[in-house]
Amino acid sequence: MTGLRALRTAVLTAGLCLLSVSPSLAASSAWVGDKQASVRLITASDSVGGTRLQAGLEFDYPEPWHGYWRTPGDAGIPPALDWSASRNLKTQDVSWPAPARLVISDLQNSIYTGHFILPLDLKLADARAGAHIAVTIDYAACAEICVPKHASLVLDLPAGTGEPSAESGLIAAARAAVPGPPEAAGIEIVDEAVQTKGAARQLVVTLRSTAEAFREPDLFVEGAGDGLPPAPASAFGDDGRTVTLTTTLPPDFKPTSQTRLTLVDGPRAAEFDGPPPLAAASQTSSAPHAGSLRTGSLAAILLVALLGGLILNLMPCVLPILSIKLFAFARHGGGEQRQARRSAAATALGILVSFLLLAAALIALKLSGAALGWGIQFQQPWFLIAMAVVTTLFAASFFEWLPIQLPHAIAQIGGGADRGPLIGAFLSGMFATLLATPCSAPFVGTAVGFALTGGPLEILIVFACLGLGMALPFIAVAIAPRLVTWLPKPGPWMIRLRQALGLLLLGTTIWLLAVLWSVAGPWMSGTAAFLLTGLLALRAFAAYRPGGKLPGVASAALVAATLLVALLPASGAGGRPDEGEWQAFDPAAIDTLVSQGNTVLVDVTASWCLTCKVNELTAFEDRQVKDRLARPGTIRMRADWSRPNPAISAYLQRFGRFGIPMDVVYGPRRPQGQALPEVLTPATVIQALDDAGEGSAKAADGRSAGREG
Repeated sequence: MTGLRALRTAVLTAGLCLLSVSPSLAASSAWVGDKQASVRLITASDSVGGTRLQAGLEFDYPEPWHGYWRTPGDAGIPPALDWSASRNLKTQDVSWPAPARLVISDLQNSIYTGHFILPLDLKLADARAGAHIAVTIDYAACAEICVPKHASLVLDLPAGTGEPSAESGLIAAARAAVPGPPEAAGIEIVDEAVQTKGAARQLVVTLRSTAEAFREPDLFVEGAGDGLPPAPASAFGDDGRTVTLTTTLPPDFKPTSQTRLTLVDGPRAAEFDGPPPLAAASQTSSAPHAGSLRTGSLAAILLVALLGGLILNLMPCVLPILSIKLFAFARHGGGEQRQARRSAAATALGILVSFLLLAAALIALKLSGAALGWGIQFQQPWFLIAMAVVTTLFAASFFEWLPIQLPHAIAQIGGGADRGPLIGAFLSGMFATLLATPCSAPFVGTAVGFALTGGPLEILIVFACLGLGMALPFIAVAIAPRLVTWLPKPGPWMIRLRQALGLLLLGTTIWLLAVLWSVAGPWMSGTAAFLLTGLLALRAFAAYRPGGKLPGVASAALVAATLLVALLPASGAGGRPDEGEWQAFDPAAIDTLVSQGNTVLVDVTASWCLTCKVNELTAFEDRQVKDRLARPGTIRMRADWSRPNPAISAYLQRFGRFGIPMDVVYGPRRPQGQALPEVLTPATVIQALDDAGEGSAKAADGRSAGREG
């Protein structure tokens, strides 16, 4: 009896041991391999708890063996994965840790050694069902010789709550080691350029470290032919805080959308785009990468800034403030040339001063390490409320409820009361600039992108040229005041015009409050609207009861109370409402979607961007564009930059942009993305989608035919 009990215990123990290694109850498969290399499949949870599953391929290469990166170099093969035997697996995305460089007889190779994990992002079709994860791997183990390897790994996960597994920490650590954007590694891209010296071509990349000094930086260049360019020569500066890396390229190298750079410097690594394709940059008015711009003449950039500033006068962001400019010139119609010249010069000066102040603010933000962007002040409630107060006060002045002029003592210092209209012209110039900043007009994005990736002097010079371009119409009137003689002479019509333009300014106030609603929530927007309405009502009452001091004091109190609202905590402003077929912005999913043959359109917009609204109405609401976007295999994502979002800021800077609107199209023929012009037309959008997705339909048909066969 005792022997039977012992036998039963042994059988039970053996059964438990078998269950413990059974794939259905484990978060890891068995190791498959030999003394040269082995691999296993691990997951971060013991069961399926949603549609996303974090996993990893764990490799082990004993010395002296090694494996290869996704771009192996002049020899070797990368791991090839086949997931076709899996069930309940929809998509899979592989991340690649930073490689090491191995040079043998001048052959450049990017390798992995020892123990490492390739993180996997698996998307499941059914979150409520178990998953059968099966992958076959063909890879290589190399030392003095290379040996091909093959492994079949299987892992079954039951449906459950997705509790973390014992391997979850390994996967999280491996994912943290995958190269990300430069700013995440404390690195700033100063310059990128492709230079030609005789028959040789070189890639020159200048980097600045915002953290520790550089150690032994290496640069891996993908998309430069079949092999791998050699390790770069390093020139250090600023006690190792800056480095210029120079590597030799193939003689026929041309930057393409597939050119990708991976920097490895000791324990930190970063991945970023190489210089953009010159052809793509010339076909669209999108902003090229700042590095490619710096290979050209600074004079060309200043000309671009001048033209961009001039075009800003025609952008929808600036149109509301044109009322102030129009009325200023209308007052001088009929030949008052001297006053017209002075008024135009004051407006031009206001524009230039405000652009220089913007440049100074951006320089200060850049030196402090803060995120930069064109129009980012519209993400701040205090700025929106201050602008709403200003537009309300200007509207009140147009209704003659609240004349805007300097205090008497200051006016006397400035030369008398006749300076009042000039102050109004100066302020209108500054105000026009502030309302222009949500717009990224053609050429403005290029100039701003160049400036913000450069030093303080470049920011100052480029913004001065932007201001000069926007001020050109007023400079023209100051030089040739006869231009105002084309306007009709002053008369009763001006009163009606002034009142109509005052209503237009009130419309601008309503727009600013609507933006405030989306940024800070309804409570703050409603309170500000109530106080501003009280201000207008009080000034209207004062207009009919002149001589009282109480309205003036009460007006000042209402303005102060309105501005104080901006200091209160913002309520939860919800994101953009459901927009039908538009998906939420998910940059991590783009590569996977494109690898499946899809075409992806990313629209970066904001509630305060009027040019974005124009694009929505003229391009995305067009019937032909809607039909093209509705085709199978076309995905549309919308990134809302109404409020500060570091991920969106980093995404913009990947394309050398610092302002919106920005639209990017990805596809099988544009895997790295093609940035579209700031101002869209239906033809531009449709052409970009067709170019990016060309051939994808045939590929999908081919896959379907293969499955049927």
